[in-house]
Amino acid sequence: MKLIRDIRNAAVFHKAAKSMQAGDYSAVLDRLDGFQAQPYFMAKAELFRAMARHRQNRFADAVQHYDNFLMSHLADMPQKDRVYVEEYAKFFKSRAQARIDPST
Repeated sequence: MKLIRDIRNAAVFHKAAKSMQAGDYSAVLDRLDGFQAQPYFMAKAELFRAMARHRQNRFADAVQHYDNFLMSHLADMPQKDRVYVEEYAKFFKSRAQARIDPST
């Protein structure tokens, strides 16, 4: 049963990733709404939510998702990727904050 659930979750995430590549950010958010999976996929899903909101110019929402990723999900990323995705999230969080308040 767990294997089937893991395969389904991977398929949902893969579809969300395809939507992200296609620039269909609403579809990304729809696919990830209520998404529950292994911690690694949850971490990537939260980063995708932040990226999608950012690209929709929903900067305050993006900042919240970047913060949630950094505080609650970063540790679930593989060690080899952790520094990169942390810097990525911090950089784009700062860009979103600057769009909300240019004096930031």
